[in-house]
Amino acid sequence: MGCFSVTGWLARLTWVLVLTFGLALSLGCSADSLSFFSAGGNPIVFVSDSDGDQEIYLLDPESGSTTRLTSNQAEDFSPRWSANGENIAYISNESGYDEINVLDRKGTRLRRLTNNPGADGSPRWAPKEDKLVFVSEREELGETVQEIYSVNAVGETLTRVTFNADSDKLGDWSPDGEWIVFYNEDSQENRGLWLRNPLGVNLVRLTEGKDSQPVWSPDGRYIAFIRQQGDAADIYVVHKSRGGGWDDGVEELRLTQDASDDLSPVWRPDGKTLAFVSHRDGNPEIYTMQADGANQQRLTNNNADDLSPVWSPDGKQLAFVTYLYGKAEILVMDADGARQRRLTNNDFEDVSPDW
Repeated sequence: MGCFSVTGWLARLTWVLVLTFGLALSLGCSADSLSFFSAGGNPIVFVSDSDGDQEIYLLDPESGSTTRLTSNQAEDFSPRWSANGENIAYISNESGYDEINVLDRKGTRLRRLTNNPGADGSPRWAPKEDKLVFVSEREELGETVQEIYSVNAVGETLTRVTFNADSDKLGDWSPDGEWIVFYNEDSQENRGLWLRNPLGVNLVRLTEGKDSQPVWSPDGRYIAFIRQQGDAADIYVVHKSRGGGWDDGVEELRLTQDASDDLSPVWRPDGKTLAFVSHRDGNPEIYTMQADGANQQRLTNNNADDLSPVWSPDGKQLAFVTYLYGKAEILVMDADGARQRRLTNNDFEDVSPDW
């Protein structure tokens, strides 16, 4: 009986291993990717069109192993991690329209948050709760308007945040969750950066320039943004006047002053450094600088486009997209540009990393 029991146990174990390995193959992931995926950590979420349309993947920043999270005949794009790292918001056109979906990091719980015969985009997670704001095109009184809305992570309690005749574009949440910053490029009258409480109250105008891409510093003191002036775009920060609130007037500081475009500012988690993309060398390269614009350093140096920098949660590394190898690939480097490592290696477009 003892030998029979052990043999039966071995047979059952063999079937379990076969089924597990088969499941891994059907999901398009390797044993290594399953290992890093189940162990937690901080994988990079990104978009790849390796199966013919855009899908959402996870990427191990150490080994380069990937795990595919979505699998459909639609375009899935613009993924964003939630603040607690448990969920990913992204856009999918599976319904025929661009809608906001939320998927947990295991790829097992998919929720569609919006159901709108228009276009929803730019999902941004609240810093301290399961809530998102997004941009939505909706028909009202016979006209299609683009406004900002908020919704909780289960698709309930939809709230309209902005109300005007222009197309509002979403920037970022304040770290305390009290404000969202957005911008408008439609008209001279409403151009610039604006603040709004996510409940749709307390509108504050911050700037009046041709400003875009606002991102809040981790300590909540500054908002970095892009200002277009003539043929060039530069990076600025805006902050509250001494002793006042955001509605008591603000001060601006210009950080870059180059004849070429400086774009895509992203704050290091410690709030002391900004990474950005600069065209000053003839093609887009990744740079860093201090929060006051000092010590601007070039991190990438090649003849291809380097784009979309994003910091690791501990601020020790940067992921970015490069076209150095032809198609878009994702690389990781140390915060000073050292140890640049290629993580994706295929003949397809791998873009939109978020860490």
